[in-house]
Amino acid sequence: MGLELRQLRVVRAIADRGSLSAAARELGLAQPSVTQSLAQAERGAGGLLFQRGSRGAEPTELGTVVIEHARTVLDAVERMAAACTRHREDAWPAVVRMGCAPGLLVAQLSVAVPLVAGTDVQITVAAGTEGHLRALAEGRTEAALVTHFHPPGVDPVPVGVGGGGAPRGETSDAHGVERRGAPRGETRGALCGAVVAVEPLFAALSANHPLASCQEVRLADLAGERWCLPPGPDDLGAHLTAAGRASGHTLALSVADGASALALVRERRAVLPVMPGIRDVPGVVLRPLRGEPLAMTTALYWRPDGPLSEEWVRSLWGRLVHAQRDIVESTPAYRAWLTAHPDWRTVPSAPTVTHRPRA
Repeated sequence: MGLELRQLRVVRAIADRGSLSAAARELGLAQPSVTQSLAQAERGAGGLLFQRGSRGAEPTELGTVVIEHARTVLDAVERMAAACTRHREDAWPAVVRMGCAPGLLVAQLSVAVPLVAGTDVQITVAAGTEGHLRALAEGRTEAALVTHFHPPGVDPVPVGVGGGGAPRGETSDAHGVERRGAPRGETRGALCGAVVAVEPLFAALSANHPLASCQEVRLADLAGERWCLPPGPDDLGAHLTAAGRASGHTLALSVADGASALALVRERRAVLPVMPGIRDVPGVVLRPLRGEPLAMTTALYWRPDGPLSEEWVRSLWGRLVHAQRDIVESTPAYRAWLTAHPDWRTVPSAPTVTHRPRA
């Protein structure tokens, strides 16, 4: 067997993206080149690796084996490259510091960052967006994974790193990566950003709630409920208030930590906006909101003048997208919702500043 690294990268990209055309976009190659590399990989492996049909490229039994080993080999190569870079360049941090809003991808950073950086990671988890972006702009962190809340058909308005206003001088590079201006009066602080996922928010209800038996509920049906929000600065409250106003109601909001909020939900004293990929909680059911009035964008930010290369960031972005698909979206409630909404695409095919979930 004589499989080359470029062929393994093509096989991995096809497995991650589900089609040859999407793999070509991710790798920045023409589709004929991807088709040729796949054919070479199949000759080297001795059989068909993917079945291609209306649902895209599905791995064969042999393909599943090759994909698993391809990931292992490429992980090792990427760790070696990152370690070499770290020892070659004095600017490479001994520890990559990351700010992160609470979410289901936080745990993946502790695995993904050392894989692509060849070094340790220090993760600071705190609610809110502006604080993480300010720390990044001021050089106190190297990257940030944050959330923006917004209506699903509207691109999230970036939070200004300089005092809450809209950033100056926003542009996009050839890869669609967001570039954001520094705060007024500062020379530092330009940021780049790329969307990892755009998701609907569900409502967590008591299993004894009258609406618990419904497949989905309207936001207006929950207008008389008390909505619990996590503590700390965040734009979720403003988004929820605006969504309630659009439905013709004023929603009652309060603040409670995660454990207290779930206890209130179980006792039918509150409802809770939640990410659709959370795991089952005893006494609590997740229900989609009809029309998806609440949505959340998770985005990865970094400094273009910082120590992390764009290649490194693209690799981390790819791992987060992979975790989003294989881990976050694997819960039964989320899978059922995605199956019922085949037009919704949670992740973009390449790093980009904006992503509309519906084509």
